[in-house]
Amino acid sequence: MTAVAVTAAGAGCLAGRSEPTAPDRPAVEMAGKPGTLPHPEITRLSGASRVKSDSPGHPVKIRPCPGPAPYGSHGCHESSIRFLPDDTPVRMWCWTDTTAPDARPPSDKRWFYVIEADGSPHPGEAGYVHSALIPTAEQIRVPECTTRRLLEAAPLPPAQTDPAPDPSPDPAPNRPARPTPAPPTAPAASPAPPADSTPAPPPAGRTVTQQSGRHGSPTFTDPHAVSGPGQRIPAHSRVEVQCRVHAPGMKSANPDGWWYRIADSPWNGRYYAVANTFMNGDTPGQTPPTNTDWTVPVC
Repeated sequence: MTAVAVTAAGAGCLAGRSEPTAPDRPAVEMAGKPGTLPHPEITRLSGASRVKSDSPGHPVKIRPCPGPAPYGSHGCHESSIRFLPDDTPVRMWCWTDTTAPDARPPSDKRWFYVIEADGSPHPGEAGYVHSALIPTAEQIRVPECTTRRLLEAAPLPPAQTDPAPDPSPDPAPNRPARPTPAPPTAPAASPAPPADSTPAPPPAGRTVTQQSGRHGSPTFTDPHAVSGPGQRIPAHSRVEVQCRVHAPGMKSANPDGWWYRIADSPWNGRYYAVANTFMNGDTPGQTPPTNTDWTVPVC
């Protein structure tokens, strides 16, 4: 992807300029690296920004993950990329450094998490846009994308509860109580309860710390039916997991087919994520990857 020359403003810090490149692919300045000064050109603290395509007239890619998705990644495949028309207004929310887009230098790794603003095709929808696609003049100063910051952008809805039953009417005054009938000598067996695909409550005790991978982890309330989507666990976030459930129905959960129940707020033990979307104790780039941490107890 060929991009115009811009300044990627994030938490308000500046990195040095990259070396000059060929005229058909100008350099991208990386801002926001720790230990350096704020970029003097980025002074806005609020307001909408506009995305600018590197090819005028063509749309801008907005991704569910910060960076190009490798083959076999979960929840970040190419088919999940959306496209914004050139000059679409967005609200910049935070920044993160991961992997540069294809055909760009490795140092061009800054991505912005943005929310479509009023006047966009889908106001309120969010995703990641490469820093080169928001010109310096359109940028505002934003913090780094932490777990808390991302959850503030799209919090989980409150848990739904069953409505309280209507109260029984008060008995008529002065009405004698009915005698309680004697129980039958051989009560009929109660019918078996309907099958429930939701796993049983987790065992009490310890939790295990897991770190999500470079593309984060989608969550669901029912790992067997892969239904009830929840808040994605942001990339590289550490969360506590209570236990694991075997639900190999979704192809990308295999070869092991295990899911983790997430203990931390806002998931609160109600949501599950595929085990192989976590690091499971691996170091970055380790091959073959560890798909499941077997020290996590079974639910």
